[in-house]
Amino acid sequence: MSKLMYSCEQASKLSSRAMEQPLKPTERVLLSFHLMMCKRCSNFARQIDFLRRASRKLPEVFEKEAD
Repeated sequence: MSKLMYSCEQASKLSSRAMEQPLKPTERVLLSFHLMMCKRCSNFARQIDFLRRASRKLPEVFEKEAD
């Protein structure tokens, strides 16, 4: 495998990790390159971002329902 291209497995792991902590600049660039080339991984990254944002709103929803 070339060091200039992540596998889908590596890209999915980095996409997940990026939700919790900053990536190194090299990781960020290589992940972005992979996501531009791979529709499946790009969809996965969007989905986990959506889930992260939605889960942050859950406490607000439960508070509104309790009122």
